Amino acid sequence: MTFCNDIDLLHWEPNILKDAAFVSQTLISGSGDLAGTTFTIASGSFNAAHVTADGTIVLGGSILGTFPILSVDGDTQLTISVLYDGLYPSTGDATASPITTASGVDYAIRTFWPQRRVMSELLLQAAGLDPTDDAAETILNPQSLKRACTLGTLHMIYSALAAAAEDPKNLNARVALYETLYRRALRNAKVEIDSDADGRADIVRPLNVLRLERV
Repeated sequence: MTFCNDIDLLHWEPNILKDAAFVSQTLISGSGDLAGTTFTIASGSFNAAHVTADGTIVLGGSILGTFPILSVDGDTQLTISVLYDGLYPSTGDATASPITTASGVDYAIRTFWPQRRVMSELLLQAAGLDPTDDAAETILNPQSLKRACTLGTLHMIYSALAAAAEDPKNLNARVALYETLYRRALRNAKVEIDSDADGRADIVRPLNVLRLERV
């Protein structure tokens, strides 16, 4: 379980899947046709490549942008959308907004799942939980960790980019920014923990408290 997805990263860095491609994992790439919100490929399989509805797609050519994947409609078809303010309402389903119509568009579907997984495990440890799949299920309000997970993941990504850059000055500025924002989000986070599997919170634990134990 991870506490954020690749779409969450786009709200902060719209081009992160394009600009940081070399530290991401590519699930599938090639070319396809776009008709409004429908993207179709002639070869390959989105399902076989483990593409999911919380992912993103990078389109090249004259479009040149990164877009949320709203649904995987089959092996060769996706529903995608412009990322706009009302795309994810508090209630109800998301409504896709058309991008454009184009043929032979280069595409790549990438993910930062490894970085998001590491950050999610660190957050579990900060909550005093063993970072296993079962431990994640004991948190009743995982959405409370989304912001910290997103910012911490961006900090990890830009740290990797800065380490490999010949001139890391601008990247280091982002590293420092996201470290500050991550620590702030961590201080404000509180998790509700169900320790006896009865569906109710037994512990409310802030992540800004350093607990000392006598040994």
